[in-house]
Amino acid sequence: MAYKKIDLRLVFEAILPALAVSVAVVLVGKALDLPDSTVDRVSQILFFPIFLVTYNVKRSRSSSDKAA
Repeated sequence: MAYKKIDLRLVFEAILPALAVSVAVVLVGKALDLPDSTVDRVSQILFFPIFLVTYNVKRSRSSSDKAA
């Protein structure tokens, strides 16, 4: 069984924006005095799609840079 090689640098670069949005959601939620469970859920829901989109964009850009 063959596995694709995952570039850890791409993963870390994709985690940073997702983490930043999660932290921003928590801070805004605290400022608006929203319930902690709601803020945590929204933060969790937003984290994964932002990570996936960022990872795929960075991966496609890095593969197009290597092809050129």
